[in-house]
Formats: sequence, C-alpha cells, structure tokens
Amino acid sequence: MIKRICFLTFLLIFLGSLLSCGTVDCLSCPYVIDNPRVELGSVEEKYNFAGMHFSLCNESNKTIEDFTMSFMLYDSDGNNPFIGSNCIVSKCSWNIAAGALVDFIINLDPFISTVPDEPYQIDYIYIREIHYSDGSSWKDPFGMYCVREAIE
Repeated sequence: MIKRICFLTFLLIFLGSLLSCGTVDCLSCPYVIDNPRVELGSVEEKYNFAGMHFSLCNESNKTIEDFTMSFMLYDSDGNNPFIGSNCIVSKCSWNIAAGALVDFIINLDPFISTVPDEPYQIDYIYIREIHYSDGSSWKDPFGMYCVREAIE
C-alpha cells in the first residue's frame, strides 16, 4: 500500500512538472556536452592539480548567460576519491551564442586532499539549469538528460 502511494505521488509530481512547462521546449535538451574528461597537471590560472575539461554546445536559439553543471567523480576502482562528496556542482557565467561551441575547465583542486595518480572517471554529467539573456531559463533538476556511463 505504501509503495503504491509513493508511486502515485511520484507520478503526480512528474506529470505536474511536465504540464507546468507550458511548451514542449522543456521536454527537449537545449545543449550538448562534448569530450568531458579530467586532466591532471597544471593549467595556468585554471588549476594546479586537476581540472574537468569539456565543450558545451548551445543547441537553443537563445544566448546562454550562465549555467549550472553537475557531475560525479570516481577513482579507477569506482570509489569516491574525496573526503567529502564526489558530486560536483559548478556555476559557469559565460555568454554562449545560439549554436556556439565553447570549451570550459572546472577547477577540481578545492575537492582534492591528495594529488591523484590517474585521472578521475566522470559519471552522471548534466546541466541543472540554464539562464538565457532574454530572462528565461531551462531546468533539469533531476538529471533527466544526464550521461550515465563512466567517462575516463
């Protein structure tokens, strides 16, 4: 009985979020993440030990002002490599024109307690929220458009 109530509650919330969209724009993914990878070493003014590199393509017809990205990192054994959480959330403020592809680096140094011997694996990578220059936004708080296989 409790499982049925939980399922119905989830279903109502999910359907309510779809109906509240107002358009089908919220049902499509307005971006493409390309070539996500962790690199070790140092990149001047970016990081000293490790950084997550990726390209983001704005697939919408609007200019992106900023976006919030989420991803998880693992060591080669599939374990959390940090003392704290391995879920990284980063807000990037950068204007990305419609159709443009831009390269980004996220500094991982604040999460590292020991210098890694090999690059981390990336999993569950997605954009949580996008703010556009026209004042509108797009949200994916649950990672519906995430990449779910470990990327080395």
